Amino acid sequence: MKNIDLRAKAPLAAMALLVSLGMGQAMAASTVLNTTGTSNTTTVSATFGSTTSNTSAGAFQVKDSNNDAFWVYCLDPLTAYKAGATYNTASLVDFLTLGGTNSSYNKLFTNPAYSGVTPYAAQNTTTVLNKLVSLYSHAYDDSLKSAAKSAAFQYAVWEIEGESAYSSTSGGLKASAILSTAAGFKTQADAYLTALTSNTWTSVNGANLSATKNYTYTAYVSSPLGGSQTFLRVTDAPNTVPEPGSIALVSLALFGVAYTRRSKRS
Repeated sequence: MKNIDLRAKAPLAAMALLVSLGMGQAMAASTVLNTTGTSNTTTVSATFGSTTSNTSAGAFQVKDSNNDAFWVYCLDPLTAYKAGATYNTASLVDFLTLGGTNSSYNKLFTNPAYSGVTPYAAQNTTTVLNKLVSLYSHAYDDSLKSAAKSAAFQYAVWEIEGESAYSSTSGGLKASAILSTAAGFKTQADAYLTALTSNTWTSVNGANLSATKNYTYTAYVSSPLGGSQTFLRVTDAPNTVPEPGSIALVSLALFGVAYTRRSKRS
């Protein structure tokens, strides 16, 4: 029987253990998305550049190839949703930055639909990331409480994506409520945008949203890009505080790494 030097395996064991505790990164997956018919939307009048049209804004449910249903918000307001479209998934960071100026986020704005929507355009990706995380961590749960809030949250997402200053009345994107059911939309949208600008969430249209929640962000990007709307899904982030037993195992694995290095030097 061949003798195996376990000391040489210690670094690999430590790496495998760290990956099992959540240090690894999943590969992009492909899936088909269809709507479930459940939504939390309302119709608003949105003006992109000089073109005004009625649009349904807010969260709605989709189901993937495994029939798992979940809420999404739209990241691509000027592209129509296509039922049965194929999507690839990516982290929000990869969606925004992977490929630099050729990232999926930047490529969205090369779609001809956006060509006349000045000054609505791609923004600094670090700012977009930070503002989206701020909006979601403070207000995502609040946004699902009514159709008007959901539409206002959707509008705030669109503002973050394409505007450097956030307002419902100026810039490349403007909006107003057109239905009685959306009566609270503009007030709520302005409240979200004010909180984003000031980074003050203690009184957002009467709600204290100062508490934050951690999420995992997944972008659903159609294949080909622009073939259907791009969506953003969030799920509760896993507990990042390891169990005591896990801490002990990591310590043991790292001790093995240190022991191996000392043995090699001796």
